[in-house]
Amino acid sequence: MILYHGSKNGLEGAVRPDAGRSACDFGSGFYMGDKPEQPKGLVAPYPNHIFYEIECDFHGLRQKEFTGDYAGQIDWALYIAYNRQIIDFSGYGKLQERYQAYNTCYDLMIGLIADDKMTQALNRFYDGILCDMGLLEALQHVKLGKQYVLKTAEACSGNHIQIISSTTLSEKEKKLIIAENTNRITQMQGLLNQMQTKYRRAQNIRFFDEIIKEWNESWN
Repeated sequence: MILYHGSKNGLEGAVRPDAGRSACDFGSGFYMGDKPEQPKGLVAPYPNHIFYEIECDFHGLRQKEFTGDYAGQIDWALYIAYNRQIIDFSGYGKLQERYQAYNTCYDLMIGLIADDKMTQALNRFYDGILCDMGLLEALQHVKLGKQYVLKTAEACSGNHIQIISSTTLSEKEKKLIIAENTNRITQMQGLLNQMQTKYRRAQNIRFFDEIIKEWNESWN
């Protein structure tokens, strides 16, 4: 499998699981995507960026992948809320234990990418403006691909990953990518406004504060 990574200033030394900030989507780890567009968009504004192609073999690693059904996508959104420290999870002890385990018991986490466009939807969800069904419908419209996050030294070792190329974007590529990102952000704002209107009076919907309480109470 070939995955992609973008670095604002290039990698220094060996790939490490503690390279990323703990407040990222899936916590500390080395982040890669299965589509080149997203990491390119992340680093395009930075003059010293490097874009990497990485050959990966994840056989034998302890893996957790978020499924595409309702439960899997809500679990994904709550896990991101935990790592981004959106709220204090100490009041939700069972969920806190669940997501602490995700960060310590797996070598590899796999789930949808939540970049600047998707963050708009998540923030509205966390703020209680967008309901669960609106969030899930928005996810269906954003084709960002999946992120693969290496959480342990073993996952980051040469047994599982090899950098096969490192390049920089041309000025033309950077301008095009930055323009496309700006356009997608504007499109997402319009889509989210539609989702809020569509589900304003819908039945059987849940909001973040309700979901996190229900999940904490039902989790064994």
